[in-house]
Amino acid sequence: MTSSGSESDTYARNADFWVKIIREDLDRYRTELTNDAVLDAVGPCEGLDVLDAGCGEGYMGRLLAERGARVVGADISDSLIAAARTHEDAERLGLRYEVASLENLPEPDDSFDLVICNHVLSDVSDPGRALAELGRVLRPGGKLVALMLHPCFYTAHAERDASGSIPVTTYFSERTISQPFKVAGVESPDEVHMNFRSLEFYASALLRAGFLISGLEEPHPRAAVLSTDPWWAKNFVKPLFLLISARRDR
Repeated sequence: MTSSGSESDTYARNADFWVKIIREDLDRYRTELTNDAVLDAVGPCEGLDVLDAGCGEGYMGRLLAERGARVVGADISDSLIAAARTHEDAERLGLRYEVASLENLPEPDDSFDLVICNHVLSDVSDPGRALAELGRVLRPGGKLVALMLHPCFYTAHAERDASGSIPVTTYFSERTISQPFKVAGVESPDEVHMNFRSLEFYASALLRAGFLISGLEEPHPRAAVLSTDPWWAKNFVKPLFLLISARRDR
């Protein structure tokens, strides 16, 4: 994430909101859908050097460290990094954290076997540059797992709005959505600013960064869940997520 003064202020104002949402397991999209999708895409990670890129308050890195990975977390938000460092399990799990932009990481070349980018690329101002940096810090043959809001379908309040669409001229240019997030009745103090590009943009950026795409998934509830759980029927009315796996080819 690129840090302008206003963006840094926004992250700080929303930090307590995100810490509460994550640590109280209030976000059903994560706890019942995307977390498992990301972990399944990662597979066994014992003994791997892992970068949790855009780590927030650190929960995904803790999950990977519990599975035996050596994890470094990086995030532009001082407030979220402070929350990650002071979590009761951070020292026990040997986690290390850096305040850093994904477009300018402090880590040396070829440092990691695996990079996780969980619910982050939509927050990055320059995703092409960020993907190049993630490729730089990965070792040859290393793996990237990136979970993002779906660039083909996500519109303002898409969770409950099946009618919203993206005009073709808008889709093939950069677009921004700014809205407060409301999770389990708790609303973010400030708007969240999300940036989107076309699917072909992300594919081209990955190839330019030296990646070969090895998997593409759209995490979604099973039909039986949509037909029997009123919450999912109301809050998953269009594809919301895209999960890309890629290997560094060079």
